[in-house]
Amino acid sequence: MDATLAPISQGKIVATLSGSDVFGATRIVTQRVEATTNAQGEWSLALLVNAEGDTAGTSWTVEGYNQYVSKVFEVKGLFIASAQDITLGDLERTSAQNMKAAKEGGVTRLIVAQDFAGYEALPFGQKRDSDLVLVDARDTPLAIHNGLNGALFRGVQRIYLADRAVPLLDARGATLVEGQGASVAPAVTRPPSMLPAEAVLGATVTLDIGAGSGTPVPVAEWDVTLNGSSVKAQVDAQMRLQLAEAGEYALSVRWVNEAGAAEATTASLIVTPPVQVVPDMTLAAGYFDAGSTVTGTAAAVTGLANKGNGGWALAATASGTAVAMAAEGIVFADGRSLQATNLSNPNIDGVFIVVRAVLDAYGSGVAQILAANPSGGTIAIQNNNGALQARYHDGVARSIALGSVTYGQEFVVGLEIDNAARSVRAFTLAGTMLSETPVGTPGVNYAQVRTGQYVRGTVKQIAVCAKPVGGVFPLDFEEVIAHFRAA
Repeated sequence: MDATLAPISQGKIVATLSGSDVFGATRIVTQRVEATTNAQGEWSLALLVNAEGDTAGTSWTVEGYNQYVSKVFEVKGLFIASAQDITLGDLERTSAQNMKAAKEGGVTRLIVAQDFAGYEALPFGQKRDSDLVLVDARDTPLAIHNGLNGALFRGVQRIYLADRAVPLLDARGATLVEGQGASVAPAVTRPPSMLPAEAVLGATVTLDIGAGSGTPVPVAEWDVTLNGSSVKAQVDAQMRLQLAEAGEYALSVRWVNEAGAAEATTASLIVTPPVQVVPDMTLAAGYFDAGSTVTGTAAAVTGLANKGNGGWALAATASGTAVAMAAEGIVFADGRSLQATNLSNPNIDGVFIVVRAVLDAYGSGVAQILAANPSGGTIAIQNNNGALQARYHDGVARSIALGSVTYGQEFVVGLEIDNAARSVRAFTLAGTMLSETPVGTPGVNYAQVRTGQYVRGTVKQIAVCAKPVGGVFPLDFEEVIAHFRAA
């Protein structure tokens, strides 16, 4: 502001900002600015523009003093609407208009533009120092929204249009709120994986879809397949997947945003079927199946050769319906049975028996599918009126329930006693392994082995394996079970 006041030579001009407002981040309640006139009465002051404030709630009072410090004039209620040079006389003559312009200029406008250059291209008279420019990067006409309070955006850290952050600038182009800039096509920053990489059939792997970058933040489109068919529905909330079947599992990921897409390298895992171990059943003390050599005839078996190494065979005993040898195995009809007696094995501390059979009906008593020392019930797999049981004796007769027999349906069950490990395990009809710790020391020495007593059905495979004191089982209990189940 400048003016020529001829009567005041070497005088003083005092301008006082009245009221309060916020200019940027600074709150001003009052401001006093002074200038001295020269010999010709000329003076100039740089004053705050009222319209720069958030509320335009201030006004100026200008007072003039002569060299004797006597007040010569006073002008109140002046509003300065722009930073252009203006004389006091012009300001007085347009005071009402300036007041209106100041009030309008003090109201923040929100300008939505494709970029800041679009705002700068506006004519000078259409721009205000209080403008806020929202850069939305869209190819749309510039839009002006009036009637906002600039304080509305104070403290805001991010502004979104749809799902993309956009910057907010002031009228000079300075960034008030950061945006995310122009769209950037996705890029893969971490490939997907399935861990552990050495997982085998039946194990559980954790899926990691990896990571992608881009603007806006890209979204992952992913799927996991088994031999080309989706198994994504089997993935749980923790991104875990059980490898229930053998084959090639593949985790594919595609990162997508409005600027494009990026394919990640597919993570794959080949799961092979387990290698079937074929135990050498000649290592068992006793082993019998449909291929065992018989004496007598196939329709009336009188003896059964041992394919194991125990040095004993089975001979027909008792009376009634004869034992037969069929293509599926040894057939019993609740009549004659097979047994070996006068056996001697004093130096063992473990034994297991495994049976594969199918029962047709319940016989005339508790069916001994396989029993060692059957008179004392030391070790046995038996059918007690439909309830299959594994029995052992550790000073007290013990019985482990193996499940209910379904007549006509094949099953595999077993019992293992390991006195050195102080453990008893039983394999059930349901395919589960039960374990318990015996109270006493179970009897494992056997002088007699019997199969088929009161049995109505077919024993397809049967094995007895003993562990010498201080040694190990020559066959693995689980491997023999798996071998029988796979037959």
